[in-house]
Amino acid sequence: MLCEFTRLIYPHEPSPGSYMVAQYRPCEKIKTQSGDILSQITAVGYCLPTAEKLRFDMQGQWVKNAKYGYQFKMESYNEVLVPTKEGVIAYLSSGQIKGIGKKTAERIYDAFGLKTLEMLDKDPRRLLQIKGISEAKLKKIVESYTMNRGARDVIAFLAPHGIMPRQAMKFYVEYGNETMNVVKNHPYRLCEMAGVGFLTADKIAASMGFDRLSTERVDEGLLYTLTDAEGSGHLCMEKHDFIRAALRLLDTPDLSFDMAANRAARLVDSGQLVSYGRYVYRTRTAHAENMLAKRIKQFLRLTASACTNLEMELDRAEEKLKLRFAPEQRQAVKMALSSKLSVITGGPGTGKTMIQRAILNIYRRQNPNGNICCCAPTGRAARRMEQSTGCPASTIHKALNLRADEDGNYAEPEILDADLILVDEVSMLDVYLAGYLMNAVNLGAQLVLIGDSDQLPSVGPGAVLSEIIASGKVPVTKLNKVFRQEAGSRIAVNAKAIREGSHNLEHGEDFQFVDSPDTETSADKIVDLYMAEAAKYGPDNVALLTPYRKKTETGANALNLRLRDMVNPPAPGKFEVTHGKRTFRVGDKVMQTKNLDDISNGDMGYITDIFKSEDGTTVKIDFGDGREVEYDSSQLSMLDWGYASTVHKSQGSEYQSVIINLQRAHYIMLTRPLVYTAITRGKNKVIIVGEKRALHTAINRTDTEKRGTCLAQRIQKV
Repeated sequence: MLCEFTRLIYPHEPSPGSYMVAQYRPCEKIKTQSGDILSQITAVGYCLPTAEKLRFDMQGQWVKNAKYGYQFKMESYNEVLVPTKEGVIAYLSSGQIKGIGKKTAERIYDAFGLKTLEMLDKDPRRLLQIKGISEAKLKKIVESYTMNRGARDVIAFLAPHGIMPRQAMKFYVEYGNETMNVVKNHPYRLCEMAGVGFLTADKIAASMGFDRLSTERVDEGLLYTLTDAEGSGHLCMEKHDFIRAALRLLDTPDLSFDMAANRAARLVDSGQLVSYGRYVYRTRTAHAENMLAKRIKQFLRLTASACTNLEMELDRAEEKLKLRFAPEQRQAVKMALSSKLSVITGGPGTGKTMIQRAILNIYRRQNPNGNICCCAPTGRAARRMEQSTGCPASTIHKALNLRADEDGNYAEPEILDADLILVDEVSMLDVYLAGYLMNAVNLGAQLVLIGDSDQLPSVGPGAVLSEIIASGKVPVTKLNKVFRQEAGSRIAVNAKAIREGSHNLEHGEDFQFVDSPDTETSADKIVDLYMAEAAKYGPDNVALLTPYRKKTETGANALNLRLRDMVNPPAPGKFEVTHGKRTFRVGDKVMQTKNLDDISNGDMGYITDIFKSEDGTTVKIDFGDGREVEYDSSQLSMLDWGYASTVHKSQGSEYQSVIINLQRAHYIMLTRPLVYTAITRGKNKVIIVGEKRALHTAINRTDTEKRGTCLAQRIQKV
């Protein structure tokens, strides 16, 4: 069907691969069943063409909608390019090719004439001779041109299944013109794409009648079972539990335990799975855990000799800092300065900050030319470390120059040029970040790991801090005495009580409980409290924490939606951009939800500008520490509003005031580490809104699932 675009009906600003509804003018006679000739048609589908001054040959089928009548469901299309100067320029500047406006299109035509498209197909790097086209712009042009010429049908086919255009493009780059054949005949290969799991590939396979007992399906189901477990923090699974979980996922009555176990054994033989004792890993995670254990053991074989006369140095440090160290604090300093690798763990108010200051003070005195590196997993934790110690600090990613691609994968880190490395908030380190850090540290350096082992484990897989302590091989000082208690801090006192399983909490101005029987009532109270606390301390110094992101009225998503319009309402001249169901505007507080370059998952920033150019819409975000980043529209899926967050996302941060919601509706998430982590984010004030029974349930629940990891065993193994 030959037609021309006339009007976009839905959505107002489509993102690549979004579902669309548009009107077209037929360029040939199209009759209805009653014989009427249509003067316009309504088309629906993904990646509908919307360029003006072009004709499109659209393939698909007519469908009848109960509300809107007959519509044309487009499945694919081709541009019908008029072989004239005007036709080529119209196509290039139609908006379908990112980075080419009208003037650039004219310059391209002047250089290549009617052979322009042939040049784009065979040798697009010749575009670099055109004024205004840089390497970065060439990349955008080639990607969007490739999408429109070759990958478009793949994108349209996969979009209804939730596969983003960027992902489909990467798959197309891998398989080229064979992509559609691969998708239709080997759909489980889609799992090779970052962000595309077994469940998505399985639905596509089922829609094409794929055999549920095929080895491709069973193998991918087994691998996905472990991938899914990694999403819950596990590096490995017990072998029998693993097979049973895979059988539940595959849900195929004719597939027996022995059949699945046989396929798992073949995956071990082929190197896709690794067996270790009673446990099974994906190869990547087994390698990461094993290499981390080996590196730790390398440090343990070495002897530190950088500092001497530590008792005398501690006396001198007490005089300089005007304090008196407790015996366990003195032990922590001596251990850190006399070991190649050591751990200091303790809750709030136990003196971890003072210990860090003493370590730095003594080390500088005895090693004036030594290089010191202080770092933490998040920008906020690094800033707090710098403020409390007086020593420059950065994120681990920045210290190692770790930069993530759009799939969250990192290149190898740089070797860390430092003689003493202090790392704070180590409970947040997953096995991968810990591995990058340990490998980047020179074996001649001293490494001090500081954290609170009673907090929630890392968002990523593993339980690095707890496992290092459990190995019994690494020197560890556990700080138990709460010194803030003497200063009247109910937060520190209550944190210790919760850690010990006590319900006897102290209440007052700095630690409050607001009774609220249901999530709807709580949501109203939380919003009012947040606005009051933000007016007092400032939005950056107040956190609103909840166990869930999506569920209930007190989930982070629902609260963010309410708070954003209250804190940063729309106004004339305040620019906005819509992505999916979210509309971001200048002034919004946002959270990064995926590692990208040197911006880490969980980093907070503010949108400082939104502007449009011929390359599309750009959003500029200031993350602090001089980190200003520009996002194009395809990257906005990595952002969420940052007014409310889950407890997990708050790790590594500290705020003047923290508001926490705890309801019985959150039962699955209610654990002692969760509530402990939440209240220890507060520096001056903690307000819990919810039900006392929910709080007591959380304090009582210590039987939380232990993470699947054998790091401690590997460290112990000679």
